[in-house]
Amino acid sequence: MPSPFVVTSLDKLRRPAEGDALDSPRRFALDLACGSGRHALLMAERGYHVEAVDYALPALTALRAEAGRRALEVRCIAADVTAWPFPRARYDLVVVVNFLERGVFAALRAAVRPGGALLLETFLEGQERYGHPRNPAHLLQAGELGRELSGWQILASHEGPATRGGDPVMLAGILARKAW
Repeated sequence: MPSPFVVTSLDKLRRPAEGDALDSPRRFALDLACGSGRHALLMAERGYHVEAVDYALPALTALRAEAGRRALEVRCIAADVTAWPFPRARYDLVVVVNFLERGVFAALRAAVRPGGALLLETFLEGQERYGHPRNPAHLLQAGELGRELSGWQILASHEGPATRGGDPVMLAGILARKAW
């Protein structure tokens, strides 16, 4: 099931401003560390031409089959995201959910076209009280996403306690637009 934050963020992006890159007839999206592709499939259903990147070949194989079954355009790429050569200014939307690799923040920002958007949502410090992940390297610090996207237009954000599948979690998310 897609993240509710991703769903509401995509709804916000369905109403682009005039001349917005997201208003173009051919919109490109990246789902980084896509796993089973729940967000890649959702973006493809919304009309994006999606590139889904993950290191887990079985998950990508299942995603490719499901996209084919639904006649959706999803290009699956098996890669280690820490070594993958991110295209510059290619995507109208980049989505990263439940994954944190601080070493790719600059590449993520550069991969977004001017006027495009970056949507990030992952676990926040305090999550270790509730379960996985517990490693501080995989937990956002309070305010970290806002600092990483300083200078971008923040369209939506959240940070703090939430529930997922009825279980308590600590999450932070941000939807931000890159300047023209």
